[in-house]
Amino acid sequence: MCVCAMIACAAHDTQYACQCYNEGRNLRAQGEYVQAMQCFVEATQCNTDDHRLLGRVYSNMANMCRQAEQHNWAYRIYTFSATQFAHTSDSLAFAYALNNMAWEQAVMGHKDTAMLLIDSAITVCPNEELLYKVAESQSAACLYAEEYDSVLYYSAHLTNAYGRILRAQAFCSLGLCDSALYYARTIIDETNNPRYLDDAYYILAHCNTDAQVKDILDITSTRTDVQRQLEQQKTKLAQAIVIMQQGLSRRKSPIKWLIVAFGLLLTITAAFITAYTRCRRRSRKANRERQLTITCQELMSSNDLKHDLHLDNYAEFRAICNERFYGLADKLEERNLSEREIRICVMVLIGLSYAQIADILNRAQNGIGKDKYMIAQKLGFTVKDLQMILQTIALQNE
Repeated sequence: MCVCAMIACAAHDTQYACQCYNEGRNLRAQGEYVQAMQCFVEATQCNTDDHRLLGRVYSNMANMCRQAEQHNWAYRIYTFSATQFAHTSDSLAFAYALNNMAWEQAVMGHKDTAMLLIDSAITVCPNEELLYKVAESQSAACLYAEEYDSVLYYSAHLTNAYGRILRAQAFCSLGLCDSALYYARTIIDETNNPRYLDDAYYILAHCNTDAQVKDILDITSTRTDVQRQLEQQKTKLAQAIVIMQQGLSRRKSPIKWLIVAFGLLLTITAAFITAYTRCRRRSRKANRERQLTITCQELMSSNDLKHDLHLDNYAEFRAICNERFYGLADKLEERNLSEREIRICVMVLIGLSYAQIADILNRAQNGIGKDKYMIAQKLGFTVKDLQMILQTIALQNE
């Protein structure tokens, strides 16, 4: 076959794959899961090099596995999706695929792996929209690890139904029934997702101790209807997954499976490297904090602090300050502090009192108080927090 014919054939396959994908999306929206999966499998059989399209196809297939609570399969198919997106310049789509992989790991109880994949997703594309989805995965990882306080921390800014059900479940597990009931009722009022409704009705039935018997019976009856709906959906999804498994077994040769496995290995390796790098960075910062504390203690106990810091010669003082306090003088100059204010900042950082600073600089204590107030105003904080803020500035970007 000539090159032109091969290109034309590939273009035709890509067009057909796109048609299968769009038809599958429509059928899935209508609840026709078996027919939808047939369309998605058909799309993967096409000889196309449109990696973005294939990534979306696999993502839809994986999402159906998630709905059926087949999380092992969902994770594997999201891996295919991530592998496809890795071939494109769409870093956001690749990061979303990594986050989806993390969510499946979280649900399966593998919190550490989930968090590593989340770190990788953030590294690939620190997008605000992605960070919102990442918070869902972080919350889920903590929920299945039974770390309920962490669930509340990560889900605090989630305003969607999933965020509310996470908080409801966490409060329920912590025994805070009033808060759990509040979020459960909110979910029932705002969503028709049967999975969330099932959890919400469970919380209502088990937390609402003041409910009348009739109310409990009504809740139980409604939950039974929701569960019946879920079971019917699962039956269709289970049939769809069988079709998917058969289709993938025909499509994937051993070499392709190895390629996918290698791609996954690279992803996990990148996640470990990211986590290791962050750990090293935290360790270096902790060492600098200890060194800063030691330096402050040594200077505070100095017999002649004015001489040791060369307070009478700003050029020498500035050089010593930058060397011993990680460029603090330069950082404060960038914030428009004067030479006198920078001298006072260093003595505040060391831990000297108003009286000690006034004595060293031969000034009245009231004058030092006014200077500290002006410094705090320029830095945007209160005088009370000034020493802590100066420590943060000294260690910033280190």
